[in-house]
Amino acid sequence: MSWSELPEDLGDSILRRLRRHDDRVCFGAVCRQWRSCAWRNSPPSLFPWLALPDQTFYSLPDSAFRPLSLRLDFHRQVPHAQSSCGEWLAYERIDGAYTLVSPFSVATTMVLSRLSAGPALSEPFVRKLVVCSPNLVVAVVGEEGIHKLALCRPGAASWVVIAHDQLRRVQDMIFYQGKLYILQETRDHLLSVSVGEDRTGEPTVTRVDRLMQVPTWGYIESPLQYLLESDGALLMVRREDPNTRDPLQFLGDGGGRLHKVGAGLEKPTEFTVFAADLAGSRWTEVSSVGEVRVLFVGQWCSRAVRVPDQCKEYVAGDRIFFVDAHAARGYADPCYRKKVWFYCSVHDMGEPRSRTYLRIKVRPLKGFPVAWLFPRLEPVMNS
Repeated sequence: MSWSELPEDLGDSILRRLRRHDDRVCFGAVCRQWRSCAWRNSPPSLFPWLALPDQTFYSLPDSAFRPLSLRLDFHRQVPHAQSSCGEWLAYERIDGAYTLVSPFSVATTMVLSRLSAGPALSEPFVRKLVVCSPNLVVAVVGEEGIHKLALCRPGAASWVVIAHDQLRRVQDMIFYQGKLYILQETRDHLLSVSVGEDRTGEPTVTRVDRLMQVPTWGYIESPLQYLLESDGALLMVRREDPNTRDPLQFLGDGGGRLHKVGAGLEKPTEFTVFAADLAGSRWTEVSSVGEVRVLFVGQWCSRAVRVPDQCKEYVAGDRIFFVDAHAARGYADPCYRKKVWFYCSVHDMGEPRSRTYLRIKVRPLKGFPVAWLFPRLEPVMNS
């Protein structure tokens, strides 16, 4: 008897005993019938994995570390974490094209064409990437302060690069209810970007609307701000971290360079959450993100996750998980291959206060800053 001939009710019974997502992925990789069974029995909500700078994953809520056992022929073997989005990690091919791979299921891939090579940059050329649908990927590309929007259909021969004055400084970007929303970094406005097709069928930006101004902030000159969707609402999470202004938080690494560690720990990191009223063109501050919801915020991808009943013993709701800003951007050159401290913290909206959730020494790899990776709850295109 082959694996595919086993009764479906037996597969359902096995899956009910598999609580870890990587075990469920292995189950679904056995054959087509078992993969269908795995999707049919997907849990209602899944916590993310935290991709650490030493190319390992930290799995919530069971607090386990796992190596990234993924190699792609004809690719650079360290993925571009700054191009991660949701479940996707971006690997650059030798010819300059990109392959988006889900570490949760290596059978799930998207292939993006090569972006035009620019001058040598100290910052990553691809600064932000959003998978809007199986047929559209949007990226923010360019140097610091000179951003452009790049549109691509997976499998197409090229990207369409759009230069627009209102899109020169992008702080965050989200695809929400069929439309692209962009948070400006300097002019402090939320923009709505409509994407359509030109006469040749190529994707293009058809309209950019300025919706509303971002509420003013307190003592931090340039707070970090993240866009995400939670229970159908568009949220903006503002993080004001006093440690970024304290020179004592920058520690030497022995190589003559300085890097910051433990951000958000020695002094309170303040979070303010706003809900967007798109019809009324205003932001409304909210005091809670929900008793059964947890937010995971990061420079490359942010999501809201519902806390399932079986996980409430590990994680309580109305919390915000975050990593120190320096680790999210990547470590200084002398830190590569040397062990440095990495921190992940959790903020309690009810108290409010922050505490250390994870403290571990890592050996950073060049080009691999920290990123959240979120399993999908429904099937996507497969190659």
